[in-house]
Amino acid sequence: MKVRLLFLFLCLTWNGWADTFVPYNPDSLKKGDWITLEAVHYYPYVAPGIKEEIPWRAENIRRITIQATVADRTDKSISIDYALGYLYDCRNDKEKPGFYYFDSRYQQDFAFDNNTSNRQIMRVTYDRKSRKPLASDKKDSFYSYSKTYVPFGVRQEGLPAYSETSVRDSLNLEELITPVANDFLIGWKEDGIIQTTPGTRVIDASFALPPNTEFTCCDFDIDTSGDSTIHKKIFIPYPTEYKVGKRVTLLLTPGDSIVQDKEVYANTHTFHYEGRGNEQNNLQYNFMRFSYYNSEFYSTSPADQKKAFQSRDSLFQTAFEKDFKKMDPYWRRVFELSEEYFKGGEILRRCLFTENKEVWRESGLPDWQAPYFTSVNPLIDYAYSLRKQDAANYNYFLYVYAIYKKQELKSDNLRLNKQKELTPQEDYLLTKQILSGYPKYQVNKVNLKALMGEKMLSELEADYKDFISSCPDTSLTNDLKNTYSKLLPFEAGKNIKETGLIITDSLHLAKGNNRKYILLQLLTWDGLPANNLQNAFDLKQRIEAEGLTSTIQLELYSKFSSHNAKKVKPYKAIPNQQVQDLKSKGIYPLTILMREDGTILYRRLWDFDIDTIIDLVKKDLNREDKSFNDFIKGFKEGILGALLISAIIGIIYYFRNKNKQKQERNRRRIRELELRAIRSQMNPHFIFNALSSIQNLINRSANQEANKYLIDFSRLLRKVLATSEKKLVPLSDEIEQLQLYLKLEQLRFPFSYSLTVDENIEPDTIEIPGMLIQPFVENAVKHGIAPRGTGEITIRLSLQNQLLIIDITDDGPGLRTEANGGFGIRAVTNEFEILKTLYNTEIGVTIENRQEKEAVSGCHVRLSIPL
Repeated sequence: MKVRLLFLFLCLTWNGWADTFVPYNPDSLKKGDWITLEAVHYYPYVAPGIKEEIPWRAENIRRITIQATVADRTDKSISIDYALGYLYDCRNDKEKPGFYYFDSRYQQDFAFDNNTSNRQIMRVTYDRKSRKPLASDKKDSFYSYSKTYVPFGVRQEGLPAYSETSVRDSLNLEELITPVANDFLIGWKEDGIIQTTPGTRVIDASFALPPNTEFTCCDFDIDTSGDSTIHKKIFIPYPTEYKVGKRVTLLLTPGDSIVQDKEVYANTHTFHYEGRGNEQNNLQYNFMRFSYYNSEFYSTSPADQKKAFQSRDSLFQTAFEKDFKKMDPYWRRVFELSEEYFKGGEILRRCLFTENKEVWRESGLPDWQAPYFTSVNPLIDYAYSLRKQDAANYNYFLYVYAIYKKQELKSDNLRLNKQKELTPQEDYLLTKQILSGYPKYQVNKVNLKALMGEKMLSELEADYKDFISSCPDTSLTNDLKNTYSKLLPFEAGKNIKETGLIITDSLHLAKGNNRKYILLQLLTWDGLPANNLQNAFDLKQRIEAEGLTSTIQLELYSKFSSHNAKKVKPYKAIPNQQVQDLKSKGIYPLTILMREDGTILYRRLWDFDIDTIIDLVKKDLNREDKSFNDFIKGFKEGILGALLISAIIGIIYYFRNKNKQKQERNRRRIRELELRAIRSQMNPHFIFNALSSIQNLINRSANQEANKYLIDFSRLLRKVLATSEKKLVPLSDEIEQLQLYLKLEQLRFPFSYSLTVDENIEPDTIEIPGMLIQPFVENAVKHGIAPRGTGEITIRLSLQNQLLIIDITDDGPGLRTEANGGFGIRAVTNEFEILKTLYNTEIGVTIENRQEKEAVSGCHVRLSIPL
């Protein structure tokens, strides 16, 4: 009762508490101001498990953002440019279990049509007095795009292994925007609320928008001697996580009015909320009561794990039916999906890191048909994901899934030594092959952040720049940029005096260029973990064994009471002021190896590696000395001096050249791994198409043809598997594979083909990359033959100026946009780039309509391979 009275009192006295809001109206607009609008269309068909009443859903919906920017303003008129922001389209397929998906932000990951976002659609000039349009300058506004089919669930074969199936769609943006633009200023109220046409809403602006959500809560991480109540009224366009202070995160929906019961927290140390939107917040802060404290949950037994999941599901459903039955359906779906991602991630983690892997495999886990794999869609579900650290089950699942798939690639697909660890660069490249869209960028951001804590930024510069330039999600790139900037002052070669650390003043740094070192470790948590203490003792013993006691000075600090210092030697108690300094910089715990003058040699977050510390010190002890240069000068005019200098230069050149060769070997190995990862996806893709043909014949009861198909298919499969691991294959093998493939396709379609090899070509002596020609021939069958069921394909191989020329022609309808989007051709195009790096060989490809040069229809592909 007290809480409700408090809530009523706060609502009545809100104007005295809340920040004063000054409405923005059309008369306030100035050049450069912008408003982001979103046009939403809900598709009528509803996917399994998705209810119609979820208005913020990511499935069966088309969302288009429109940027309205003030281009000009005079005393009598105001001109506004309307431009396309991005387009998202996700629609259920009624015939198949999956979605047709398009997101213009991730076009490069799915080879969608190259439509340019942020393009201007129209400029409208309004009369400032009447706010009605005076003139409109319209641009080309027809937007055409292809939606890729994405099946339900997480598949064992990997997230990017999507079918080539796609559907064409288009949109006339002018028809969509014109009604919005006509009433845009007229619907702008004096209180700052912008009323638009049905199906359109304002989601952001360069100025403050009228608040639509309010909350009152406490930040319990600050000084509680004063009033820690935070009272705000804000605008949010969607359901969102909102960080309040340092510890509290609220789950808000537009229209919520939430009040936290401070008295309940003071008495029970639990969070409790009242008001509209209280259900999702009460659930997130009481999640632990039924989610994690299960007696069997952390058992390593598969049977106990299944039992723990059943108990967890029962508690979860009971909570919804009893305490949270009025929860907003959007947040209910968020928690339901979070549960499935948690269970899927736990199963994969057990299978990866358990000591008794055989028991788990024999139990049938992971079960890829279980709900926690079949009911989730990572490409789409990121819209529902929670980002709060202890609730980020979606991110947790992606991270574990990527590790699981990389282990498979390392041990099976790539046939590498199972004991050999991948380098950070190899790990980054393989993640790019395993995932697509938002999941790819999220996992690689986490990987890069972890690597930044372990390695110098200079070692990761190429991958960091690649991520920043390719990731379209600014929330991810900004997070990574923030980490980069925090660690940059601690890069090798810089001086600790420039970092601003308070503790630097107590290190007694010495000037000069001597051979003494300081190892500084700062741990800011309460209590010292046993493994950190043991690592410090081990390092101390190693320093003594290596005879470096007088060379390396240990400066190890942790957060504990100073009177306990004798119990936890060699650590010292870290000053509270330094703890706050490190936390404010966001770089704790921190280990730094430096020379006695403060020059940083090594930096690492978390604990240090003993071998790395010792090796770096030894290497630096052997660095070139200035006094040695003076010695050289005394002999420079004599024969001995000249010989000595020549010898030193020769040695330096030798080691530099050897280092360059090592870097080149590493670079080539990374590119070869990437090439293998591409081919490991191409072969299953090719096999899938062949098996589809077998199924087609069986369905038509063509048993004799199907049997013949299987015989030819087995021959072809043996050929493909025999050459899949080879960098280069004889041209004769590639020709034989092509002929087998075309014979198989002829069983489905009554088309003719000819394959001609010029007399001056010796197929057995020429080697080319495997599976290079087949995707283009397959494309000719798919787009030139299949639509009509008949036709002709011509393949000719010739030699011209040390180039192997391969001409592939068909007499189909000709080149269309989607004809370039097949998985095989996209993979081969990526392969061209890698082959260019590995062998300094550029393979040329041209694709054109025959109508452009010939009086016939069809498509002509030419490949040029240097010999």
